[in-house]
Amino acid sequence: MKLSPEELSSQTLKPETLEFAVQQVKINGYVVFDSVLSADFVQELHDAYTEVFNEYLKDPDPTFSKNHYRVYLPFRPPFNDERIVAHPLAVPVMEALLGEDYVCRYFASNTCAPGSEYQPAHSDIFPLFPNRPDFKPPAYHVVLNVPLVDTTEENGPVDMWPGGSHLNTIPGDQLKKLAEIMPPQPALMPAGSIMIRDGRMWHRGTLNRSDAIRPNIALVYFRSWVDVNDRIGIPQEQYDNLSDRAKRIFRKETIGAPLDTPFTHRARMKK
Repeated sequence: MKLSPEELSSQTLKPETLEFAVQQVKINGYVVFDSVLSADFVQELHDAYTEVFNEYLKDPDPTFSKNHYRVYLPFRPPFNDERIVAHPLAVPVMEALLGEDYVCRYFASNTCAPGSEYQPAHSDIFPLFPNRPDFKPPAYHVVLNVPLVDTTEENGPVDMWPGGSHLNTIPGDQLKKLAEIMPPQPALMPAGSIMIRDGRMWHRGTLNRSDAIRPNIALVYFRSWVDVNDRIGIPQEQYDNLSDRAKRIFRKETIGAPLDTPFTHRARMKK
C-alpha cells in the first residue's frame, strides 16, 4: 500500500486506510506500507546492523537453511527507536489485530546471504487448537518486518502464500507438499517499508543471487495471554527511555537485565 502524503506527514492512518490494512491481514495474510522510514534512518539502521551481523558471523548458529540467519538484536539505539518498536502507522493495525494490550516477545532479524538455498515452506507459530483444524481463531501472533535494503527478485525475497494459508492448520509435511503445487508470491518492497503479517502464514526464504546480504528487522507481537519461551533482555535505562506506549508493549520482558547481544541471548536460550 502506498500511503498518502498527508498520512506520511501526520504519521496517522486515515480510518479507511486502517480498515483496509487490517482486512488485508485478516483475509490475505499480510499488508505492506511502502517506504515509510526515511532513507537516512534506514541507512543508520543498515550500518548498525552490519556491525552486529559481522560480529555474529564469527560464531554463527546452525541455520534453518543454508545462509539464512536469525540474529537477535541488542535492545539499544537505533534498533529500539520508536519508529521500529512502536511506529505510529503500525500500532493501530496491531491493536486492531491483537487487542490494545498486545506485547512484543521477539526482537531480532532475518538475513538472507548470498548463496542461500530455498527453505521449506513453513508457518512461524504453533496452532492454538491443533485438534480442531476446523476452528479458525483470529490472529494471535503478528510479525513486523522492516527491510534494510530494497527487496528484489535477485537478493532473496521471502516467498509468501497469501489468500488464506494463515487460516489452514495442517501438519508440516502436508504443508510442504501442498505448497509445492501452489505458486508463491515474492514479497518485493522498497527499503524502509513496513510489512505486517499473520505469523501463521506460509512462507519461505529463497535464493540470494546478489553479492550482498538482504537483512530484515523482525519483531513479533502477541496477544498478551500467549506465552513463548523467549524473553528480551532490556537494560533499565533503555526501558526508562521508551515512550509509555512502547513500555506497555515490552512490559513482560526481562527489564533491568544486561544488554542482550546475539550471543548472550543465544546462551540464555540454550539453558
